[in-house]
Amino acid sequence: MDAQPVVLKVLLQHRHLQTHRAFCREYDRVAAKADPTLRGGWPSKAQFYRWISGELVGLPYPDHCRILESMFPDWKVDQLFQIHDGGIDFVPEPDKAQAATPTTQPIPPTGPADHSSATMSTVLDSIERGLEAPANGQAGWSEVRARPRTVAPPGVTFPLALGTSEPETEEAPARRIARSLVALAKRVRLPDAEVARLAKLAGHIVELDVACSLDIDDAGWATVTYSHQLLNLTNRPIKRLTRELWFETTDGPLTIEPSPSEDRKVAIQRTHDMNNLSKFACHISPGIEPGDVATISYLCRGGQFVHDHYWRQAVPRYTRHLTLTIRHRGVHMLLNCTAIEEQADGSEVSATEDLVCTDNDGDALITVTRDYLQPSQAVTLRWEVTRAAS
Repeated sequence: MDAQPVVLKVLLQHRHLQTHRAFCREYDRVAAKADPTLRGGWPSKAQFYRWISGELVGLPYPDHCRILESMFPDWKVDQLFQIHDGGIDFVPEPDKAQAATPTTQPIPPTGPADHSSATMSTVLDSIERGLEAPANGQAGWSEVRARPRTVAPPGVTFPLALGTSEPETEEAPARRIARSLVALAKRVRLPDAEVARLAKLAGHIVELDVACSLDIDDAGWATVTYSHQLLNLTNRPIKRLTRELWFETTDGPLTIEPSPSEDRKVAIQRTHDMNNLSKFACHISPGIEPGDVATISYLCRGGQFVHDHYWRQAVPRYTRHLTLTIRHRGVHMLLNCTAIEEQADGSEVSATEDLVCTDNDGDALITVTRDYLQPSQAVTLRWEVTRAAS
């Protein structure tokens, strides 16, 4: 028996927008009116089919949510990803009571008990225990994958009521982190269950989003650009982020430069250099305070792809979302591409369901995305190309 579709799939089918190409055209049309900067920002093919298959954990990123709510103005984005049980030929209608209530409003208590206080106590307890003894191994994201996206942990409802009658003194790290998680949940529309599990990762620096982009010219020389969106769930400011980069072929020590940032300065400190390996630290000023989110970006030049075309992206921290993008210029044809996710125990699983490979005017374009990665994992991307005629 076929699984019941999500509301979004049914609505798209009734508009004849259920293919990726048709959806992208509509996405750009709506974005042109809502926010022109979002044109071309539609989801990848793999992401789109996860949306309409009901396999998405949580909700899409905020920019996608904005466009979806503009595309279906009577619907809230969380309603679009609910299961539709009225049959594929029946056009669903939004729940007006829910649609009239912003999704960020707390659920009213059903009894005399102070539900907000109980919720705050639950989250603070997770954070305080995490700060004392940080989680390790599979203690973090594994539960997010296992639970249905519509189910939140018992007793947890967001946003939290953080009011207190305590005198105004310096805020404890655990309470500051809890307050920041609430603000983050509102800003990026994190589902309740995911925020609760972020609280369980207290004591760690969590990478909410990592984007690695490789632009390879027709001679094989590459510019690698990184962007790390960091959430500080420790009880101390983060002022230093250690990284390393390796290429099989270089023209000397790699060139590594910070990218401009509006709110923070980043300085690169080289700690170990060989011709094809560089270990370095990003010094961050001002530091990322407990509970704060900041994006750190930098780029690397001087590495070359000659014979072997692969990129292994190590994952040193809990990572909510990873995007690896490659543009290989001046190729005649993209022959093959594969992606493997390495587990912390050394085993491997295929990541081809999140892999998109295309040719475009002499360029090979490859994108792979992975979610909820653990420390000590890695994602390896391999591709084969034929060169353009000289």
